[in-house]
Amino acid sequence: MPEPSLKTVVVNRDPSPRPLWRDVVHKTTLWFHAMGLSPYYRYGEIGNLLYTFGKSILEGAVLYTMFSMAQSEFKVAAILGVLTKYFYPGITFISNVKVSSFVDYLERYTDTRTQVRRLIRAMALVGGGQALGAILLVLCYPPFFTSLFGTSAAGRYVLIALYLLHHICDGSAQVAEGRIWFKLIEIKLRNGRLQRISENFWGIHAMSQNIQLFAGLILLWAATLVTGLFQDHLGHTVMWGIVSCGTLLTAFSKFSLPLAWKMSLHRQEHEGE
Repeated sequence: MPEPSLKTVVVNRDPSPRPLWRDVVHKTTLWFHAMGLSPYYRYGEIGNLLYTFGKSILEGAVLYTMFSMAQSEFKVAAILGVLTKYFYPGITFISNVKVSSFVDYLERYTDTRTQVRRLIRAMALVGGGQALGAILLVLCYPPFFTSLFGTSAAGRYVLIALYLLHHICDGSAQVAEGRIWFKLIEIKLRNGRLQRISENFWGIHAMSQNIQLFAGLILLWAATLVTGLFQDHLGHTVMWGIVSCGTLLTAFSKFSLPLAWKMSLHRQEHEGE
């Protein structure tokens, strides 16, 4: 069925600002409402949440142990930190230029279906970049790293290369995904025909980011705490379970929307959802 047209002007009957706790509850309710009404937003947000969960768990398990190994065995912890700090602006600069050119190119098409189709294909490429980044990061996990590359002098260069490549793949994919996802929800939510979603677009988007931020922090600290308890037994089943869970969630999370598009959303789009 066609969705109601976004032409009605809604007058705010209560111009006074809400208290913070009520505003949070209101925007959280709107976020769940958007998830329920828009399948594009639902599958995309599921991917975003799974990525946040997986990346936080993986970083909590790997970063602490990797930097400990880099400091105690290879003496390159400071180098890793400094190189990452200097490389990341370049990664962001190049990614911003490329993805902004892509979005500008898409806006030449007046047909939003064409824009959506190309954005979802780009999301699949983003998912591939983040999956590769997750694999590169898990290769830095000390039990895995030492079994593959040993503790020889050459290992320090391998560790530096793996960590930088992880940042290149995952960092550039994150920058691209942010722009692509925003453009997609701008089409489907902000300029869509679901009135209550479109008129609360910024609140929904902000609450999504806040939920991911707090969920990521909680899982990051929890995984780091567990890793600290098992720091002398990194080959323990618990640790391998944490690392495997984080890797799988990170690697497959951003394919949720492209897979949903492939299986059903493309057909619904042509049926005039």
